[in-house]
Amino acid sequence: MRKQKSKAWFWTKLTVLFLIVALILATAVSVILSLGPQKASEIPLEQAQSVLDKALTDVLKSDREGLFTLREKTVVTVESLEYGEQSDIVFRCSYATVDSYSAIMGDVNSLFQFSTQKPNGMQMTSTEIRLNIDKAIAERFRAASPLSGKIDITFYEVDGVLQPYFDETVVNTCFGGILRVQTEVNELKTLVIDGKEVSIENKANIRRGLMECVDLSVATLERPDNSHPLVRWWNDFSDEFVRNFGDGYWRYLSDGLLTTLAITFFSLIIGVVLGVVVAIVRCTYDKIGKLKIADGICRFYLTVIRGTPVMVQLLIIYFVMLLPLGVDKFIAAVICFGINSGAYVAEIIRGGIMAVDDGQMEAGRSLGFNYVQTMWYIVIPQAFKAVLPALANEFITLLKETSVAAYIGVADLTRGGEIIRGKTFSAFMPLLAVALIYLVMVLGLSYLVKLLERRLHKSDRG
Repeated sequence: MRKQKSKAWFWTKLTVLFLIVALILATAVSVILSLGPQKASEIPLEQAQSVLDKALTDVLKSDREGLFTLREKTVVTVESLEYGEQSDIVFRCSYATVDSYSAIMGDVNSLFQFSTQKPNGMQMTSTEIRLNIDKAIAERFRAASPLSGKIDITFYEVDGVLQPYFDETVVNTCFGGILRVQTEVNELKTLVIDGKEVSIENKANIRRGLMECVDLSVATLERPDNSHPLVRWWNDFSDEFVRNFGDGYWRYLSDGLLTTLAITFFSLIIGVVLGVVVAIVRCTYDKIGKLKIADGICRFYLTVIRGTPVMVQLLIIYFVMLLPLGVDKFIAAVICFGINSGAYVAEIIRGGIMAVDDGQMEAGRSLGFNYVQTMWYIVIPQAFKAVLPALANEFITLLKETSVAAYIGVADLTRGGEIIRGKTFSAFMPLLAVALIYLVMVLGLSYLVKLLERRLHKSDRG
């Protein structure tokens, strides 16, 4: 019966291994084939025109009166299609538009034919300024000089959907130089407003109002990535990785890791010392009835610390107790986590001491040791040996709990991830990196705990 089960398990593992290898080979073949020439699906001219119209409309924001007028004045007609070997289609088009660059930049100062001051003396908001400028731009586009010609626009097929490649030349050609307008408006430093030359570098409302009038919806001018989905995923992942950890951003994590380890180390020392003292006081009272007042204080300490969240303790210790005294936030974090860990260490050690047979105490006293000597040389070493695995697990918990130190501004590992997230606006990659670093540290400590347990089991058997 046992041989049959072993044989069945062997064939099950072999089947799973075969399926995994087959999946890897199939994926590799699919990726390799995607690297060769690929033609996009053929489409009729009517569909191509519809796709192009939508793509052009998406470039200009419809809630801007000027840009909406420019779109109405622009007609791009697909005349023929040419299929490439990279899943691309070249739309050969004719276009008719207006000279938007000359309409705006020819005399940008005259757009401000209104006072930017309200009757009550307050400055107009950027939205109010934009609405006024928008009307003037729309009127200029209606009267602007016409432009026309030929242009090629490339679309790439990505997962069955045609995506446009609008580079600067295409956008400027189709819309009469609108990207040039956007660039030069962004570089403007002075304007003539109300007959006076005004620096707009520090005039946020005026600068923002003017820029919003020519703000396009096109997010990127890069070529669409129509590679294999797996390759595309890897490219996106690589770009995201570089964006989050390039330019020295990785130092926020490395420096934060050192801070986290430092907090854990010093808190561990405080926790062990405090835990041993509290455990001895409680055990002394339980065994011989002495230190009643100290035992009451220790019970109160354990009740409060174990009954409240560590984050609340951290906020109270730093903002209420230590900040008014000018104590550094790092020291406050060490004190808080040390006190918190001490409560749990105390109960772990107390349980170990109480588990030691009372005969050990009697044996020590019979050898001439006093109570303190017997406790220190005989009882506590045996208790430590029994509770070492539990203490190691408490140390792992302490390492993870230090992540809340970021709430008082300590630049620990978690805070490092938050800083990167604030700079790149990427939620996934920085938090994933922080989680993986914690996971690696915990797995390493857990492995050491297992080795320690095996060593203790061997010594017990010996």
